[in-house]
Amino acid sequence: MLKLILEAFISISGITAASGIVYHDNQLHIVSDNSNYIYSYHLTDQKLSKTALQQSHPMESVAKADKLDLESITFDGNHYYLYGSGSTNNRNNRFIWDGKTIIKEDYSKIYTFLMETFHISKEDFNIEGVVHLKDKILFFNRGNGPQGINAVLEYHPSAMDQSRCIPILLPKLNGITTGFSDATLVGDDIYFIATAEDAKSTYLDGEIGGSILGKLPSDLSTKAETFEIPEKHKFEGITLKEKTDEELVFLLCEDSDSDDDNLTIYSLKVSN
Repeated sequence: MLKLILEAFISISGITAASGIVYHDNQLHIVSDNSNYIYSYHLTDQKLSKTALQQSHPMESVAKADKLDLESITFDGNHYYLYGSGSTNNRNNRFIWDGKTIIKEDYSKIYTFLMETFHISKEDFNIEGVVHLKDKILFFNRGNGPQGINAVLEYHPSAMDQSRCIPILLPKLNGITTGFSDATLVGDDIYFIATAEDAKSTYLDGEIGGSILGKLPSDLSTKAETFEIPEKHKFEGITLKEKTDEELVFLLCEDSDSDDDNLTIYSLKVSN
């Protein structure tokens, strides 16, 4: 049984609705689901900068119907990859950032392939976390649609016929079903977070019942282990900060479903 200790780590002014986070080289790179920027916060200098993803629309607090709905950011050691949720037609973009240059890709054909191959309706498709492995990409579909499909969609770009869908059974919190909200790779394991939100919709928000931490092998060969995170937060992003023989330290960001632009980043210490 893992021991989880949750603490406030740092407060950053100027970001609302954080939905994904990567820690690298003493910096935090954060995406927000209602913004067309990627935010970078240097922990030593305590300075926030932002990079526009689309020069024609460098906006914040974008209306729900128009937003890119960036729900995930992942890092492969060289590039940062930002993914839209795919829950509506204008949320099908992937952005690649090397710290200087932004490349925008239309990911609608790949999202359509995943939906059609694994019989997931548009109402049930909602990508909230992405993990890049050597020869495949793992998409974590949040089960907040009508059918409640929590699943890892294993996509093989060079061998699409090897792609597969692995349903993941997640527990309830306070009587509310949990759904994937992000994931990160740690060695040969994947640690994910899932939130309990009382809304059977990939579009609308609902009552928050808390969040869980989960663990899966990267080959998805065994069932998920899950552990309740203290307090009642809607955590949307997870990244590894420190790893020792005794513990892991993750950083978590949350979407409070408010207009408050003071973002609190939390540390989650995990030990046996």
